[in-house]
Amino acid sequence: MPMEIAIKGVSTRKVRRITEELCGTSFSESTVSKLWQALDLMVRDSNERPLEKTTYLSVNVEALQLKVRKNGRVVPQSAMAAVGVNAAGYREILGLMIGDGESEASWSEFFIGLKQWGLRGVYLVLSYHRGLLVNAVHRHFQGVAWKGCKDHLM
Repeated sequence: MPMEIAIKGVSTRKVRRITEELCGTSFSESTVSKLWQALDLMVRDSNERPLEKTTYLSVNVEALQLKVRKNGRVVPQSAMAAVGVNAAGYREILGLMIGDGESEASWSEFFIGLKQWGLRGVYLVLSYHRGLLVNAVHRHFQGVAWKGCKDHLM
């Protein structure tokens, strides 16, 4: 739930009111802000962990459209995520990134980051079919099969 609250951009004041109603206790705005900073560090550390020790047979990439406060304005952003399936069949979140949209440049930046942390050995990339995303997949994962996600086709 804290991650969902952070992603939706709920203000620190609203979080204080929510915790008061649900838990009978409240956190100060500065405490909530410190928790968000700690969450940012956890996401960064997860994104920067080495991936080269594991082969991920398939990678599913997805984006979630968000409205976030940036420089005092509410602007559209995309939260891009990659989930890999390793040789033992287990899923792992490989990376998360907030981008200015689902442009080919944003997807390329995301894929370059994954490869810098050692993502190798991918056989299949799954995603919804957006031309710019598919172009970025083919550019950064040359020779890898791409398949459209059946959920998005429905």
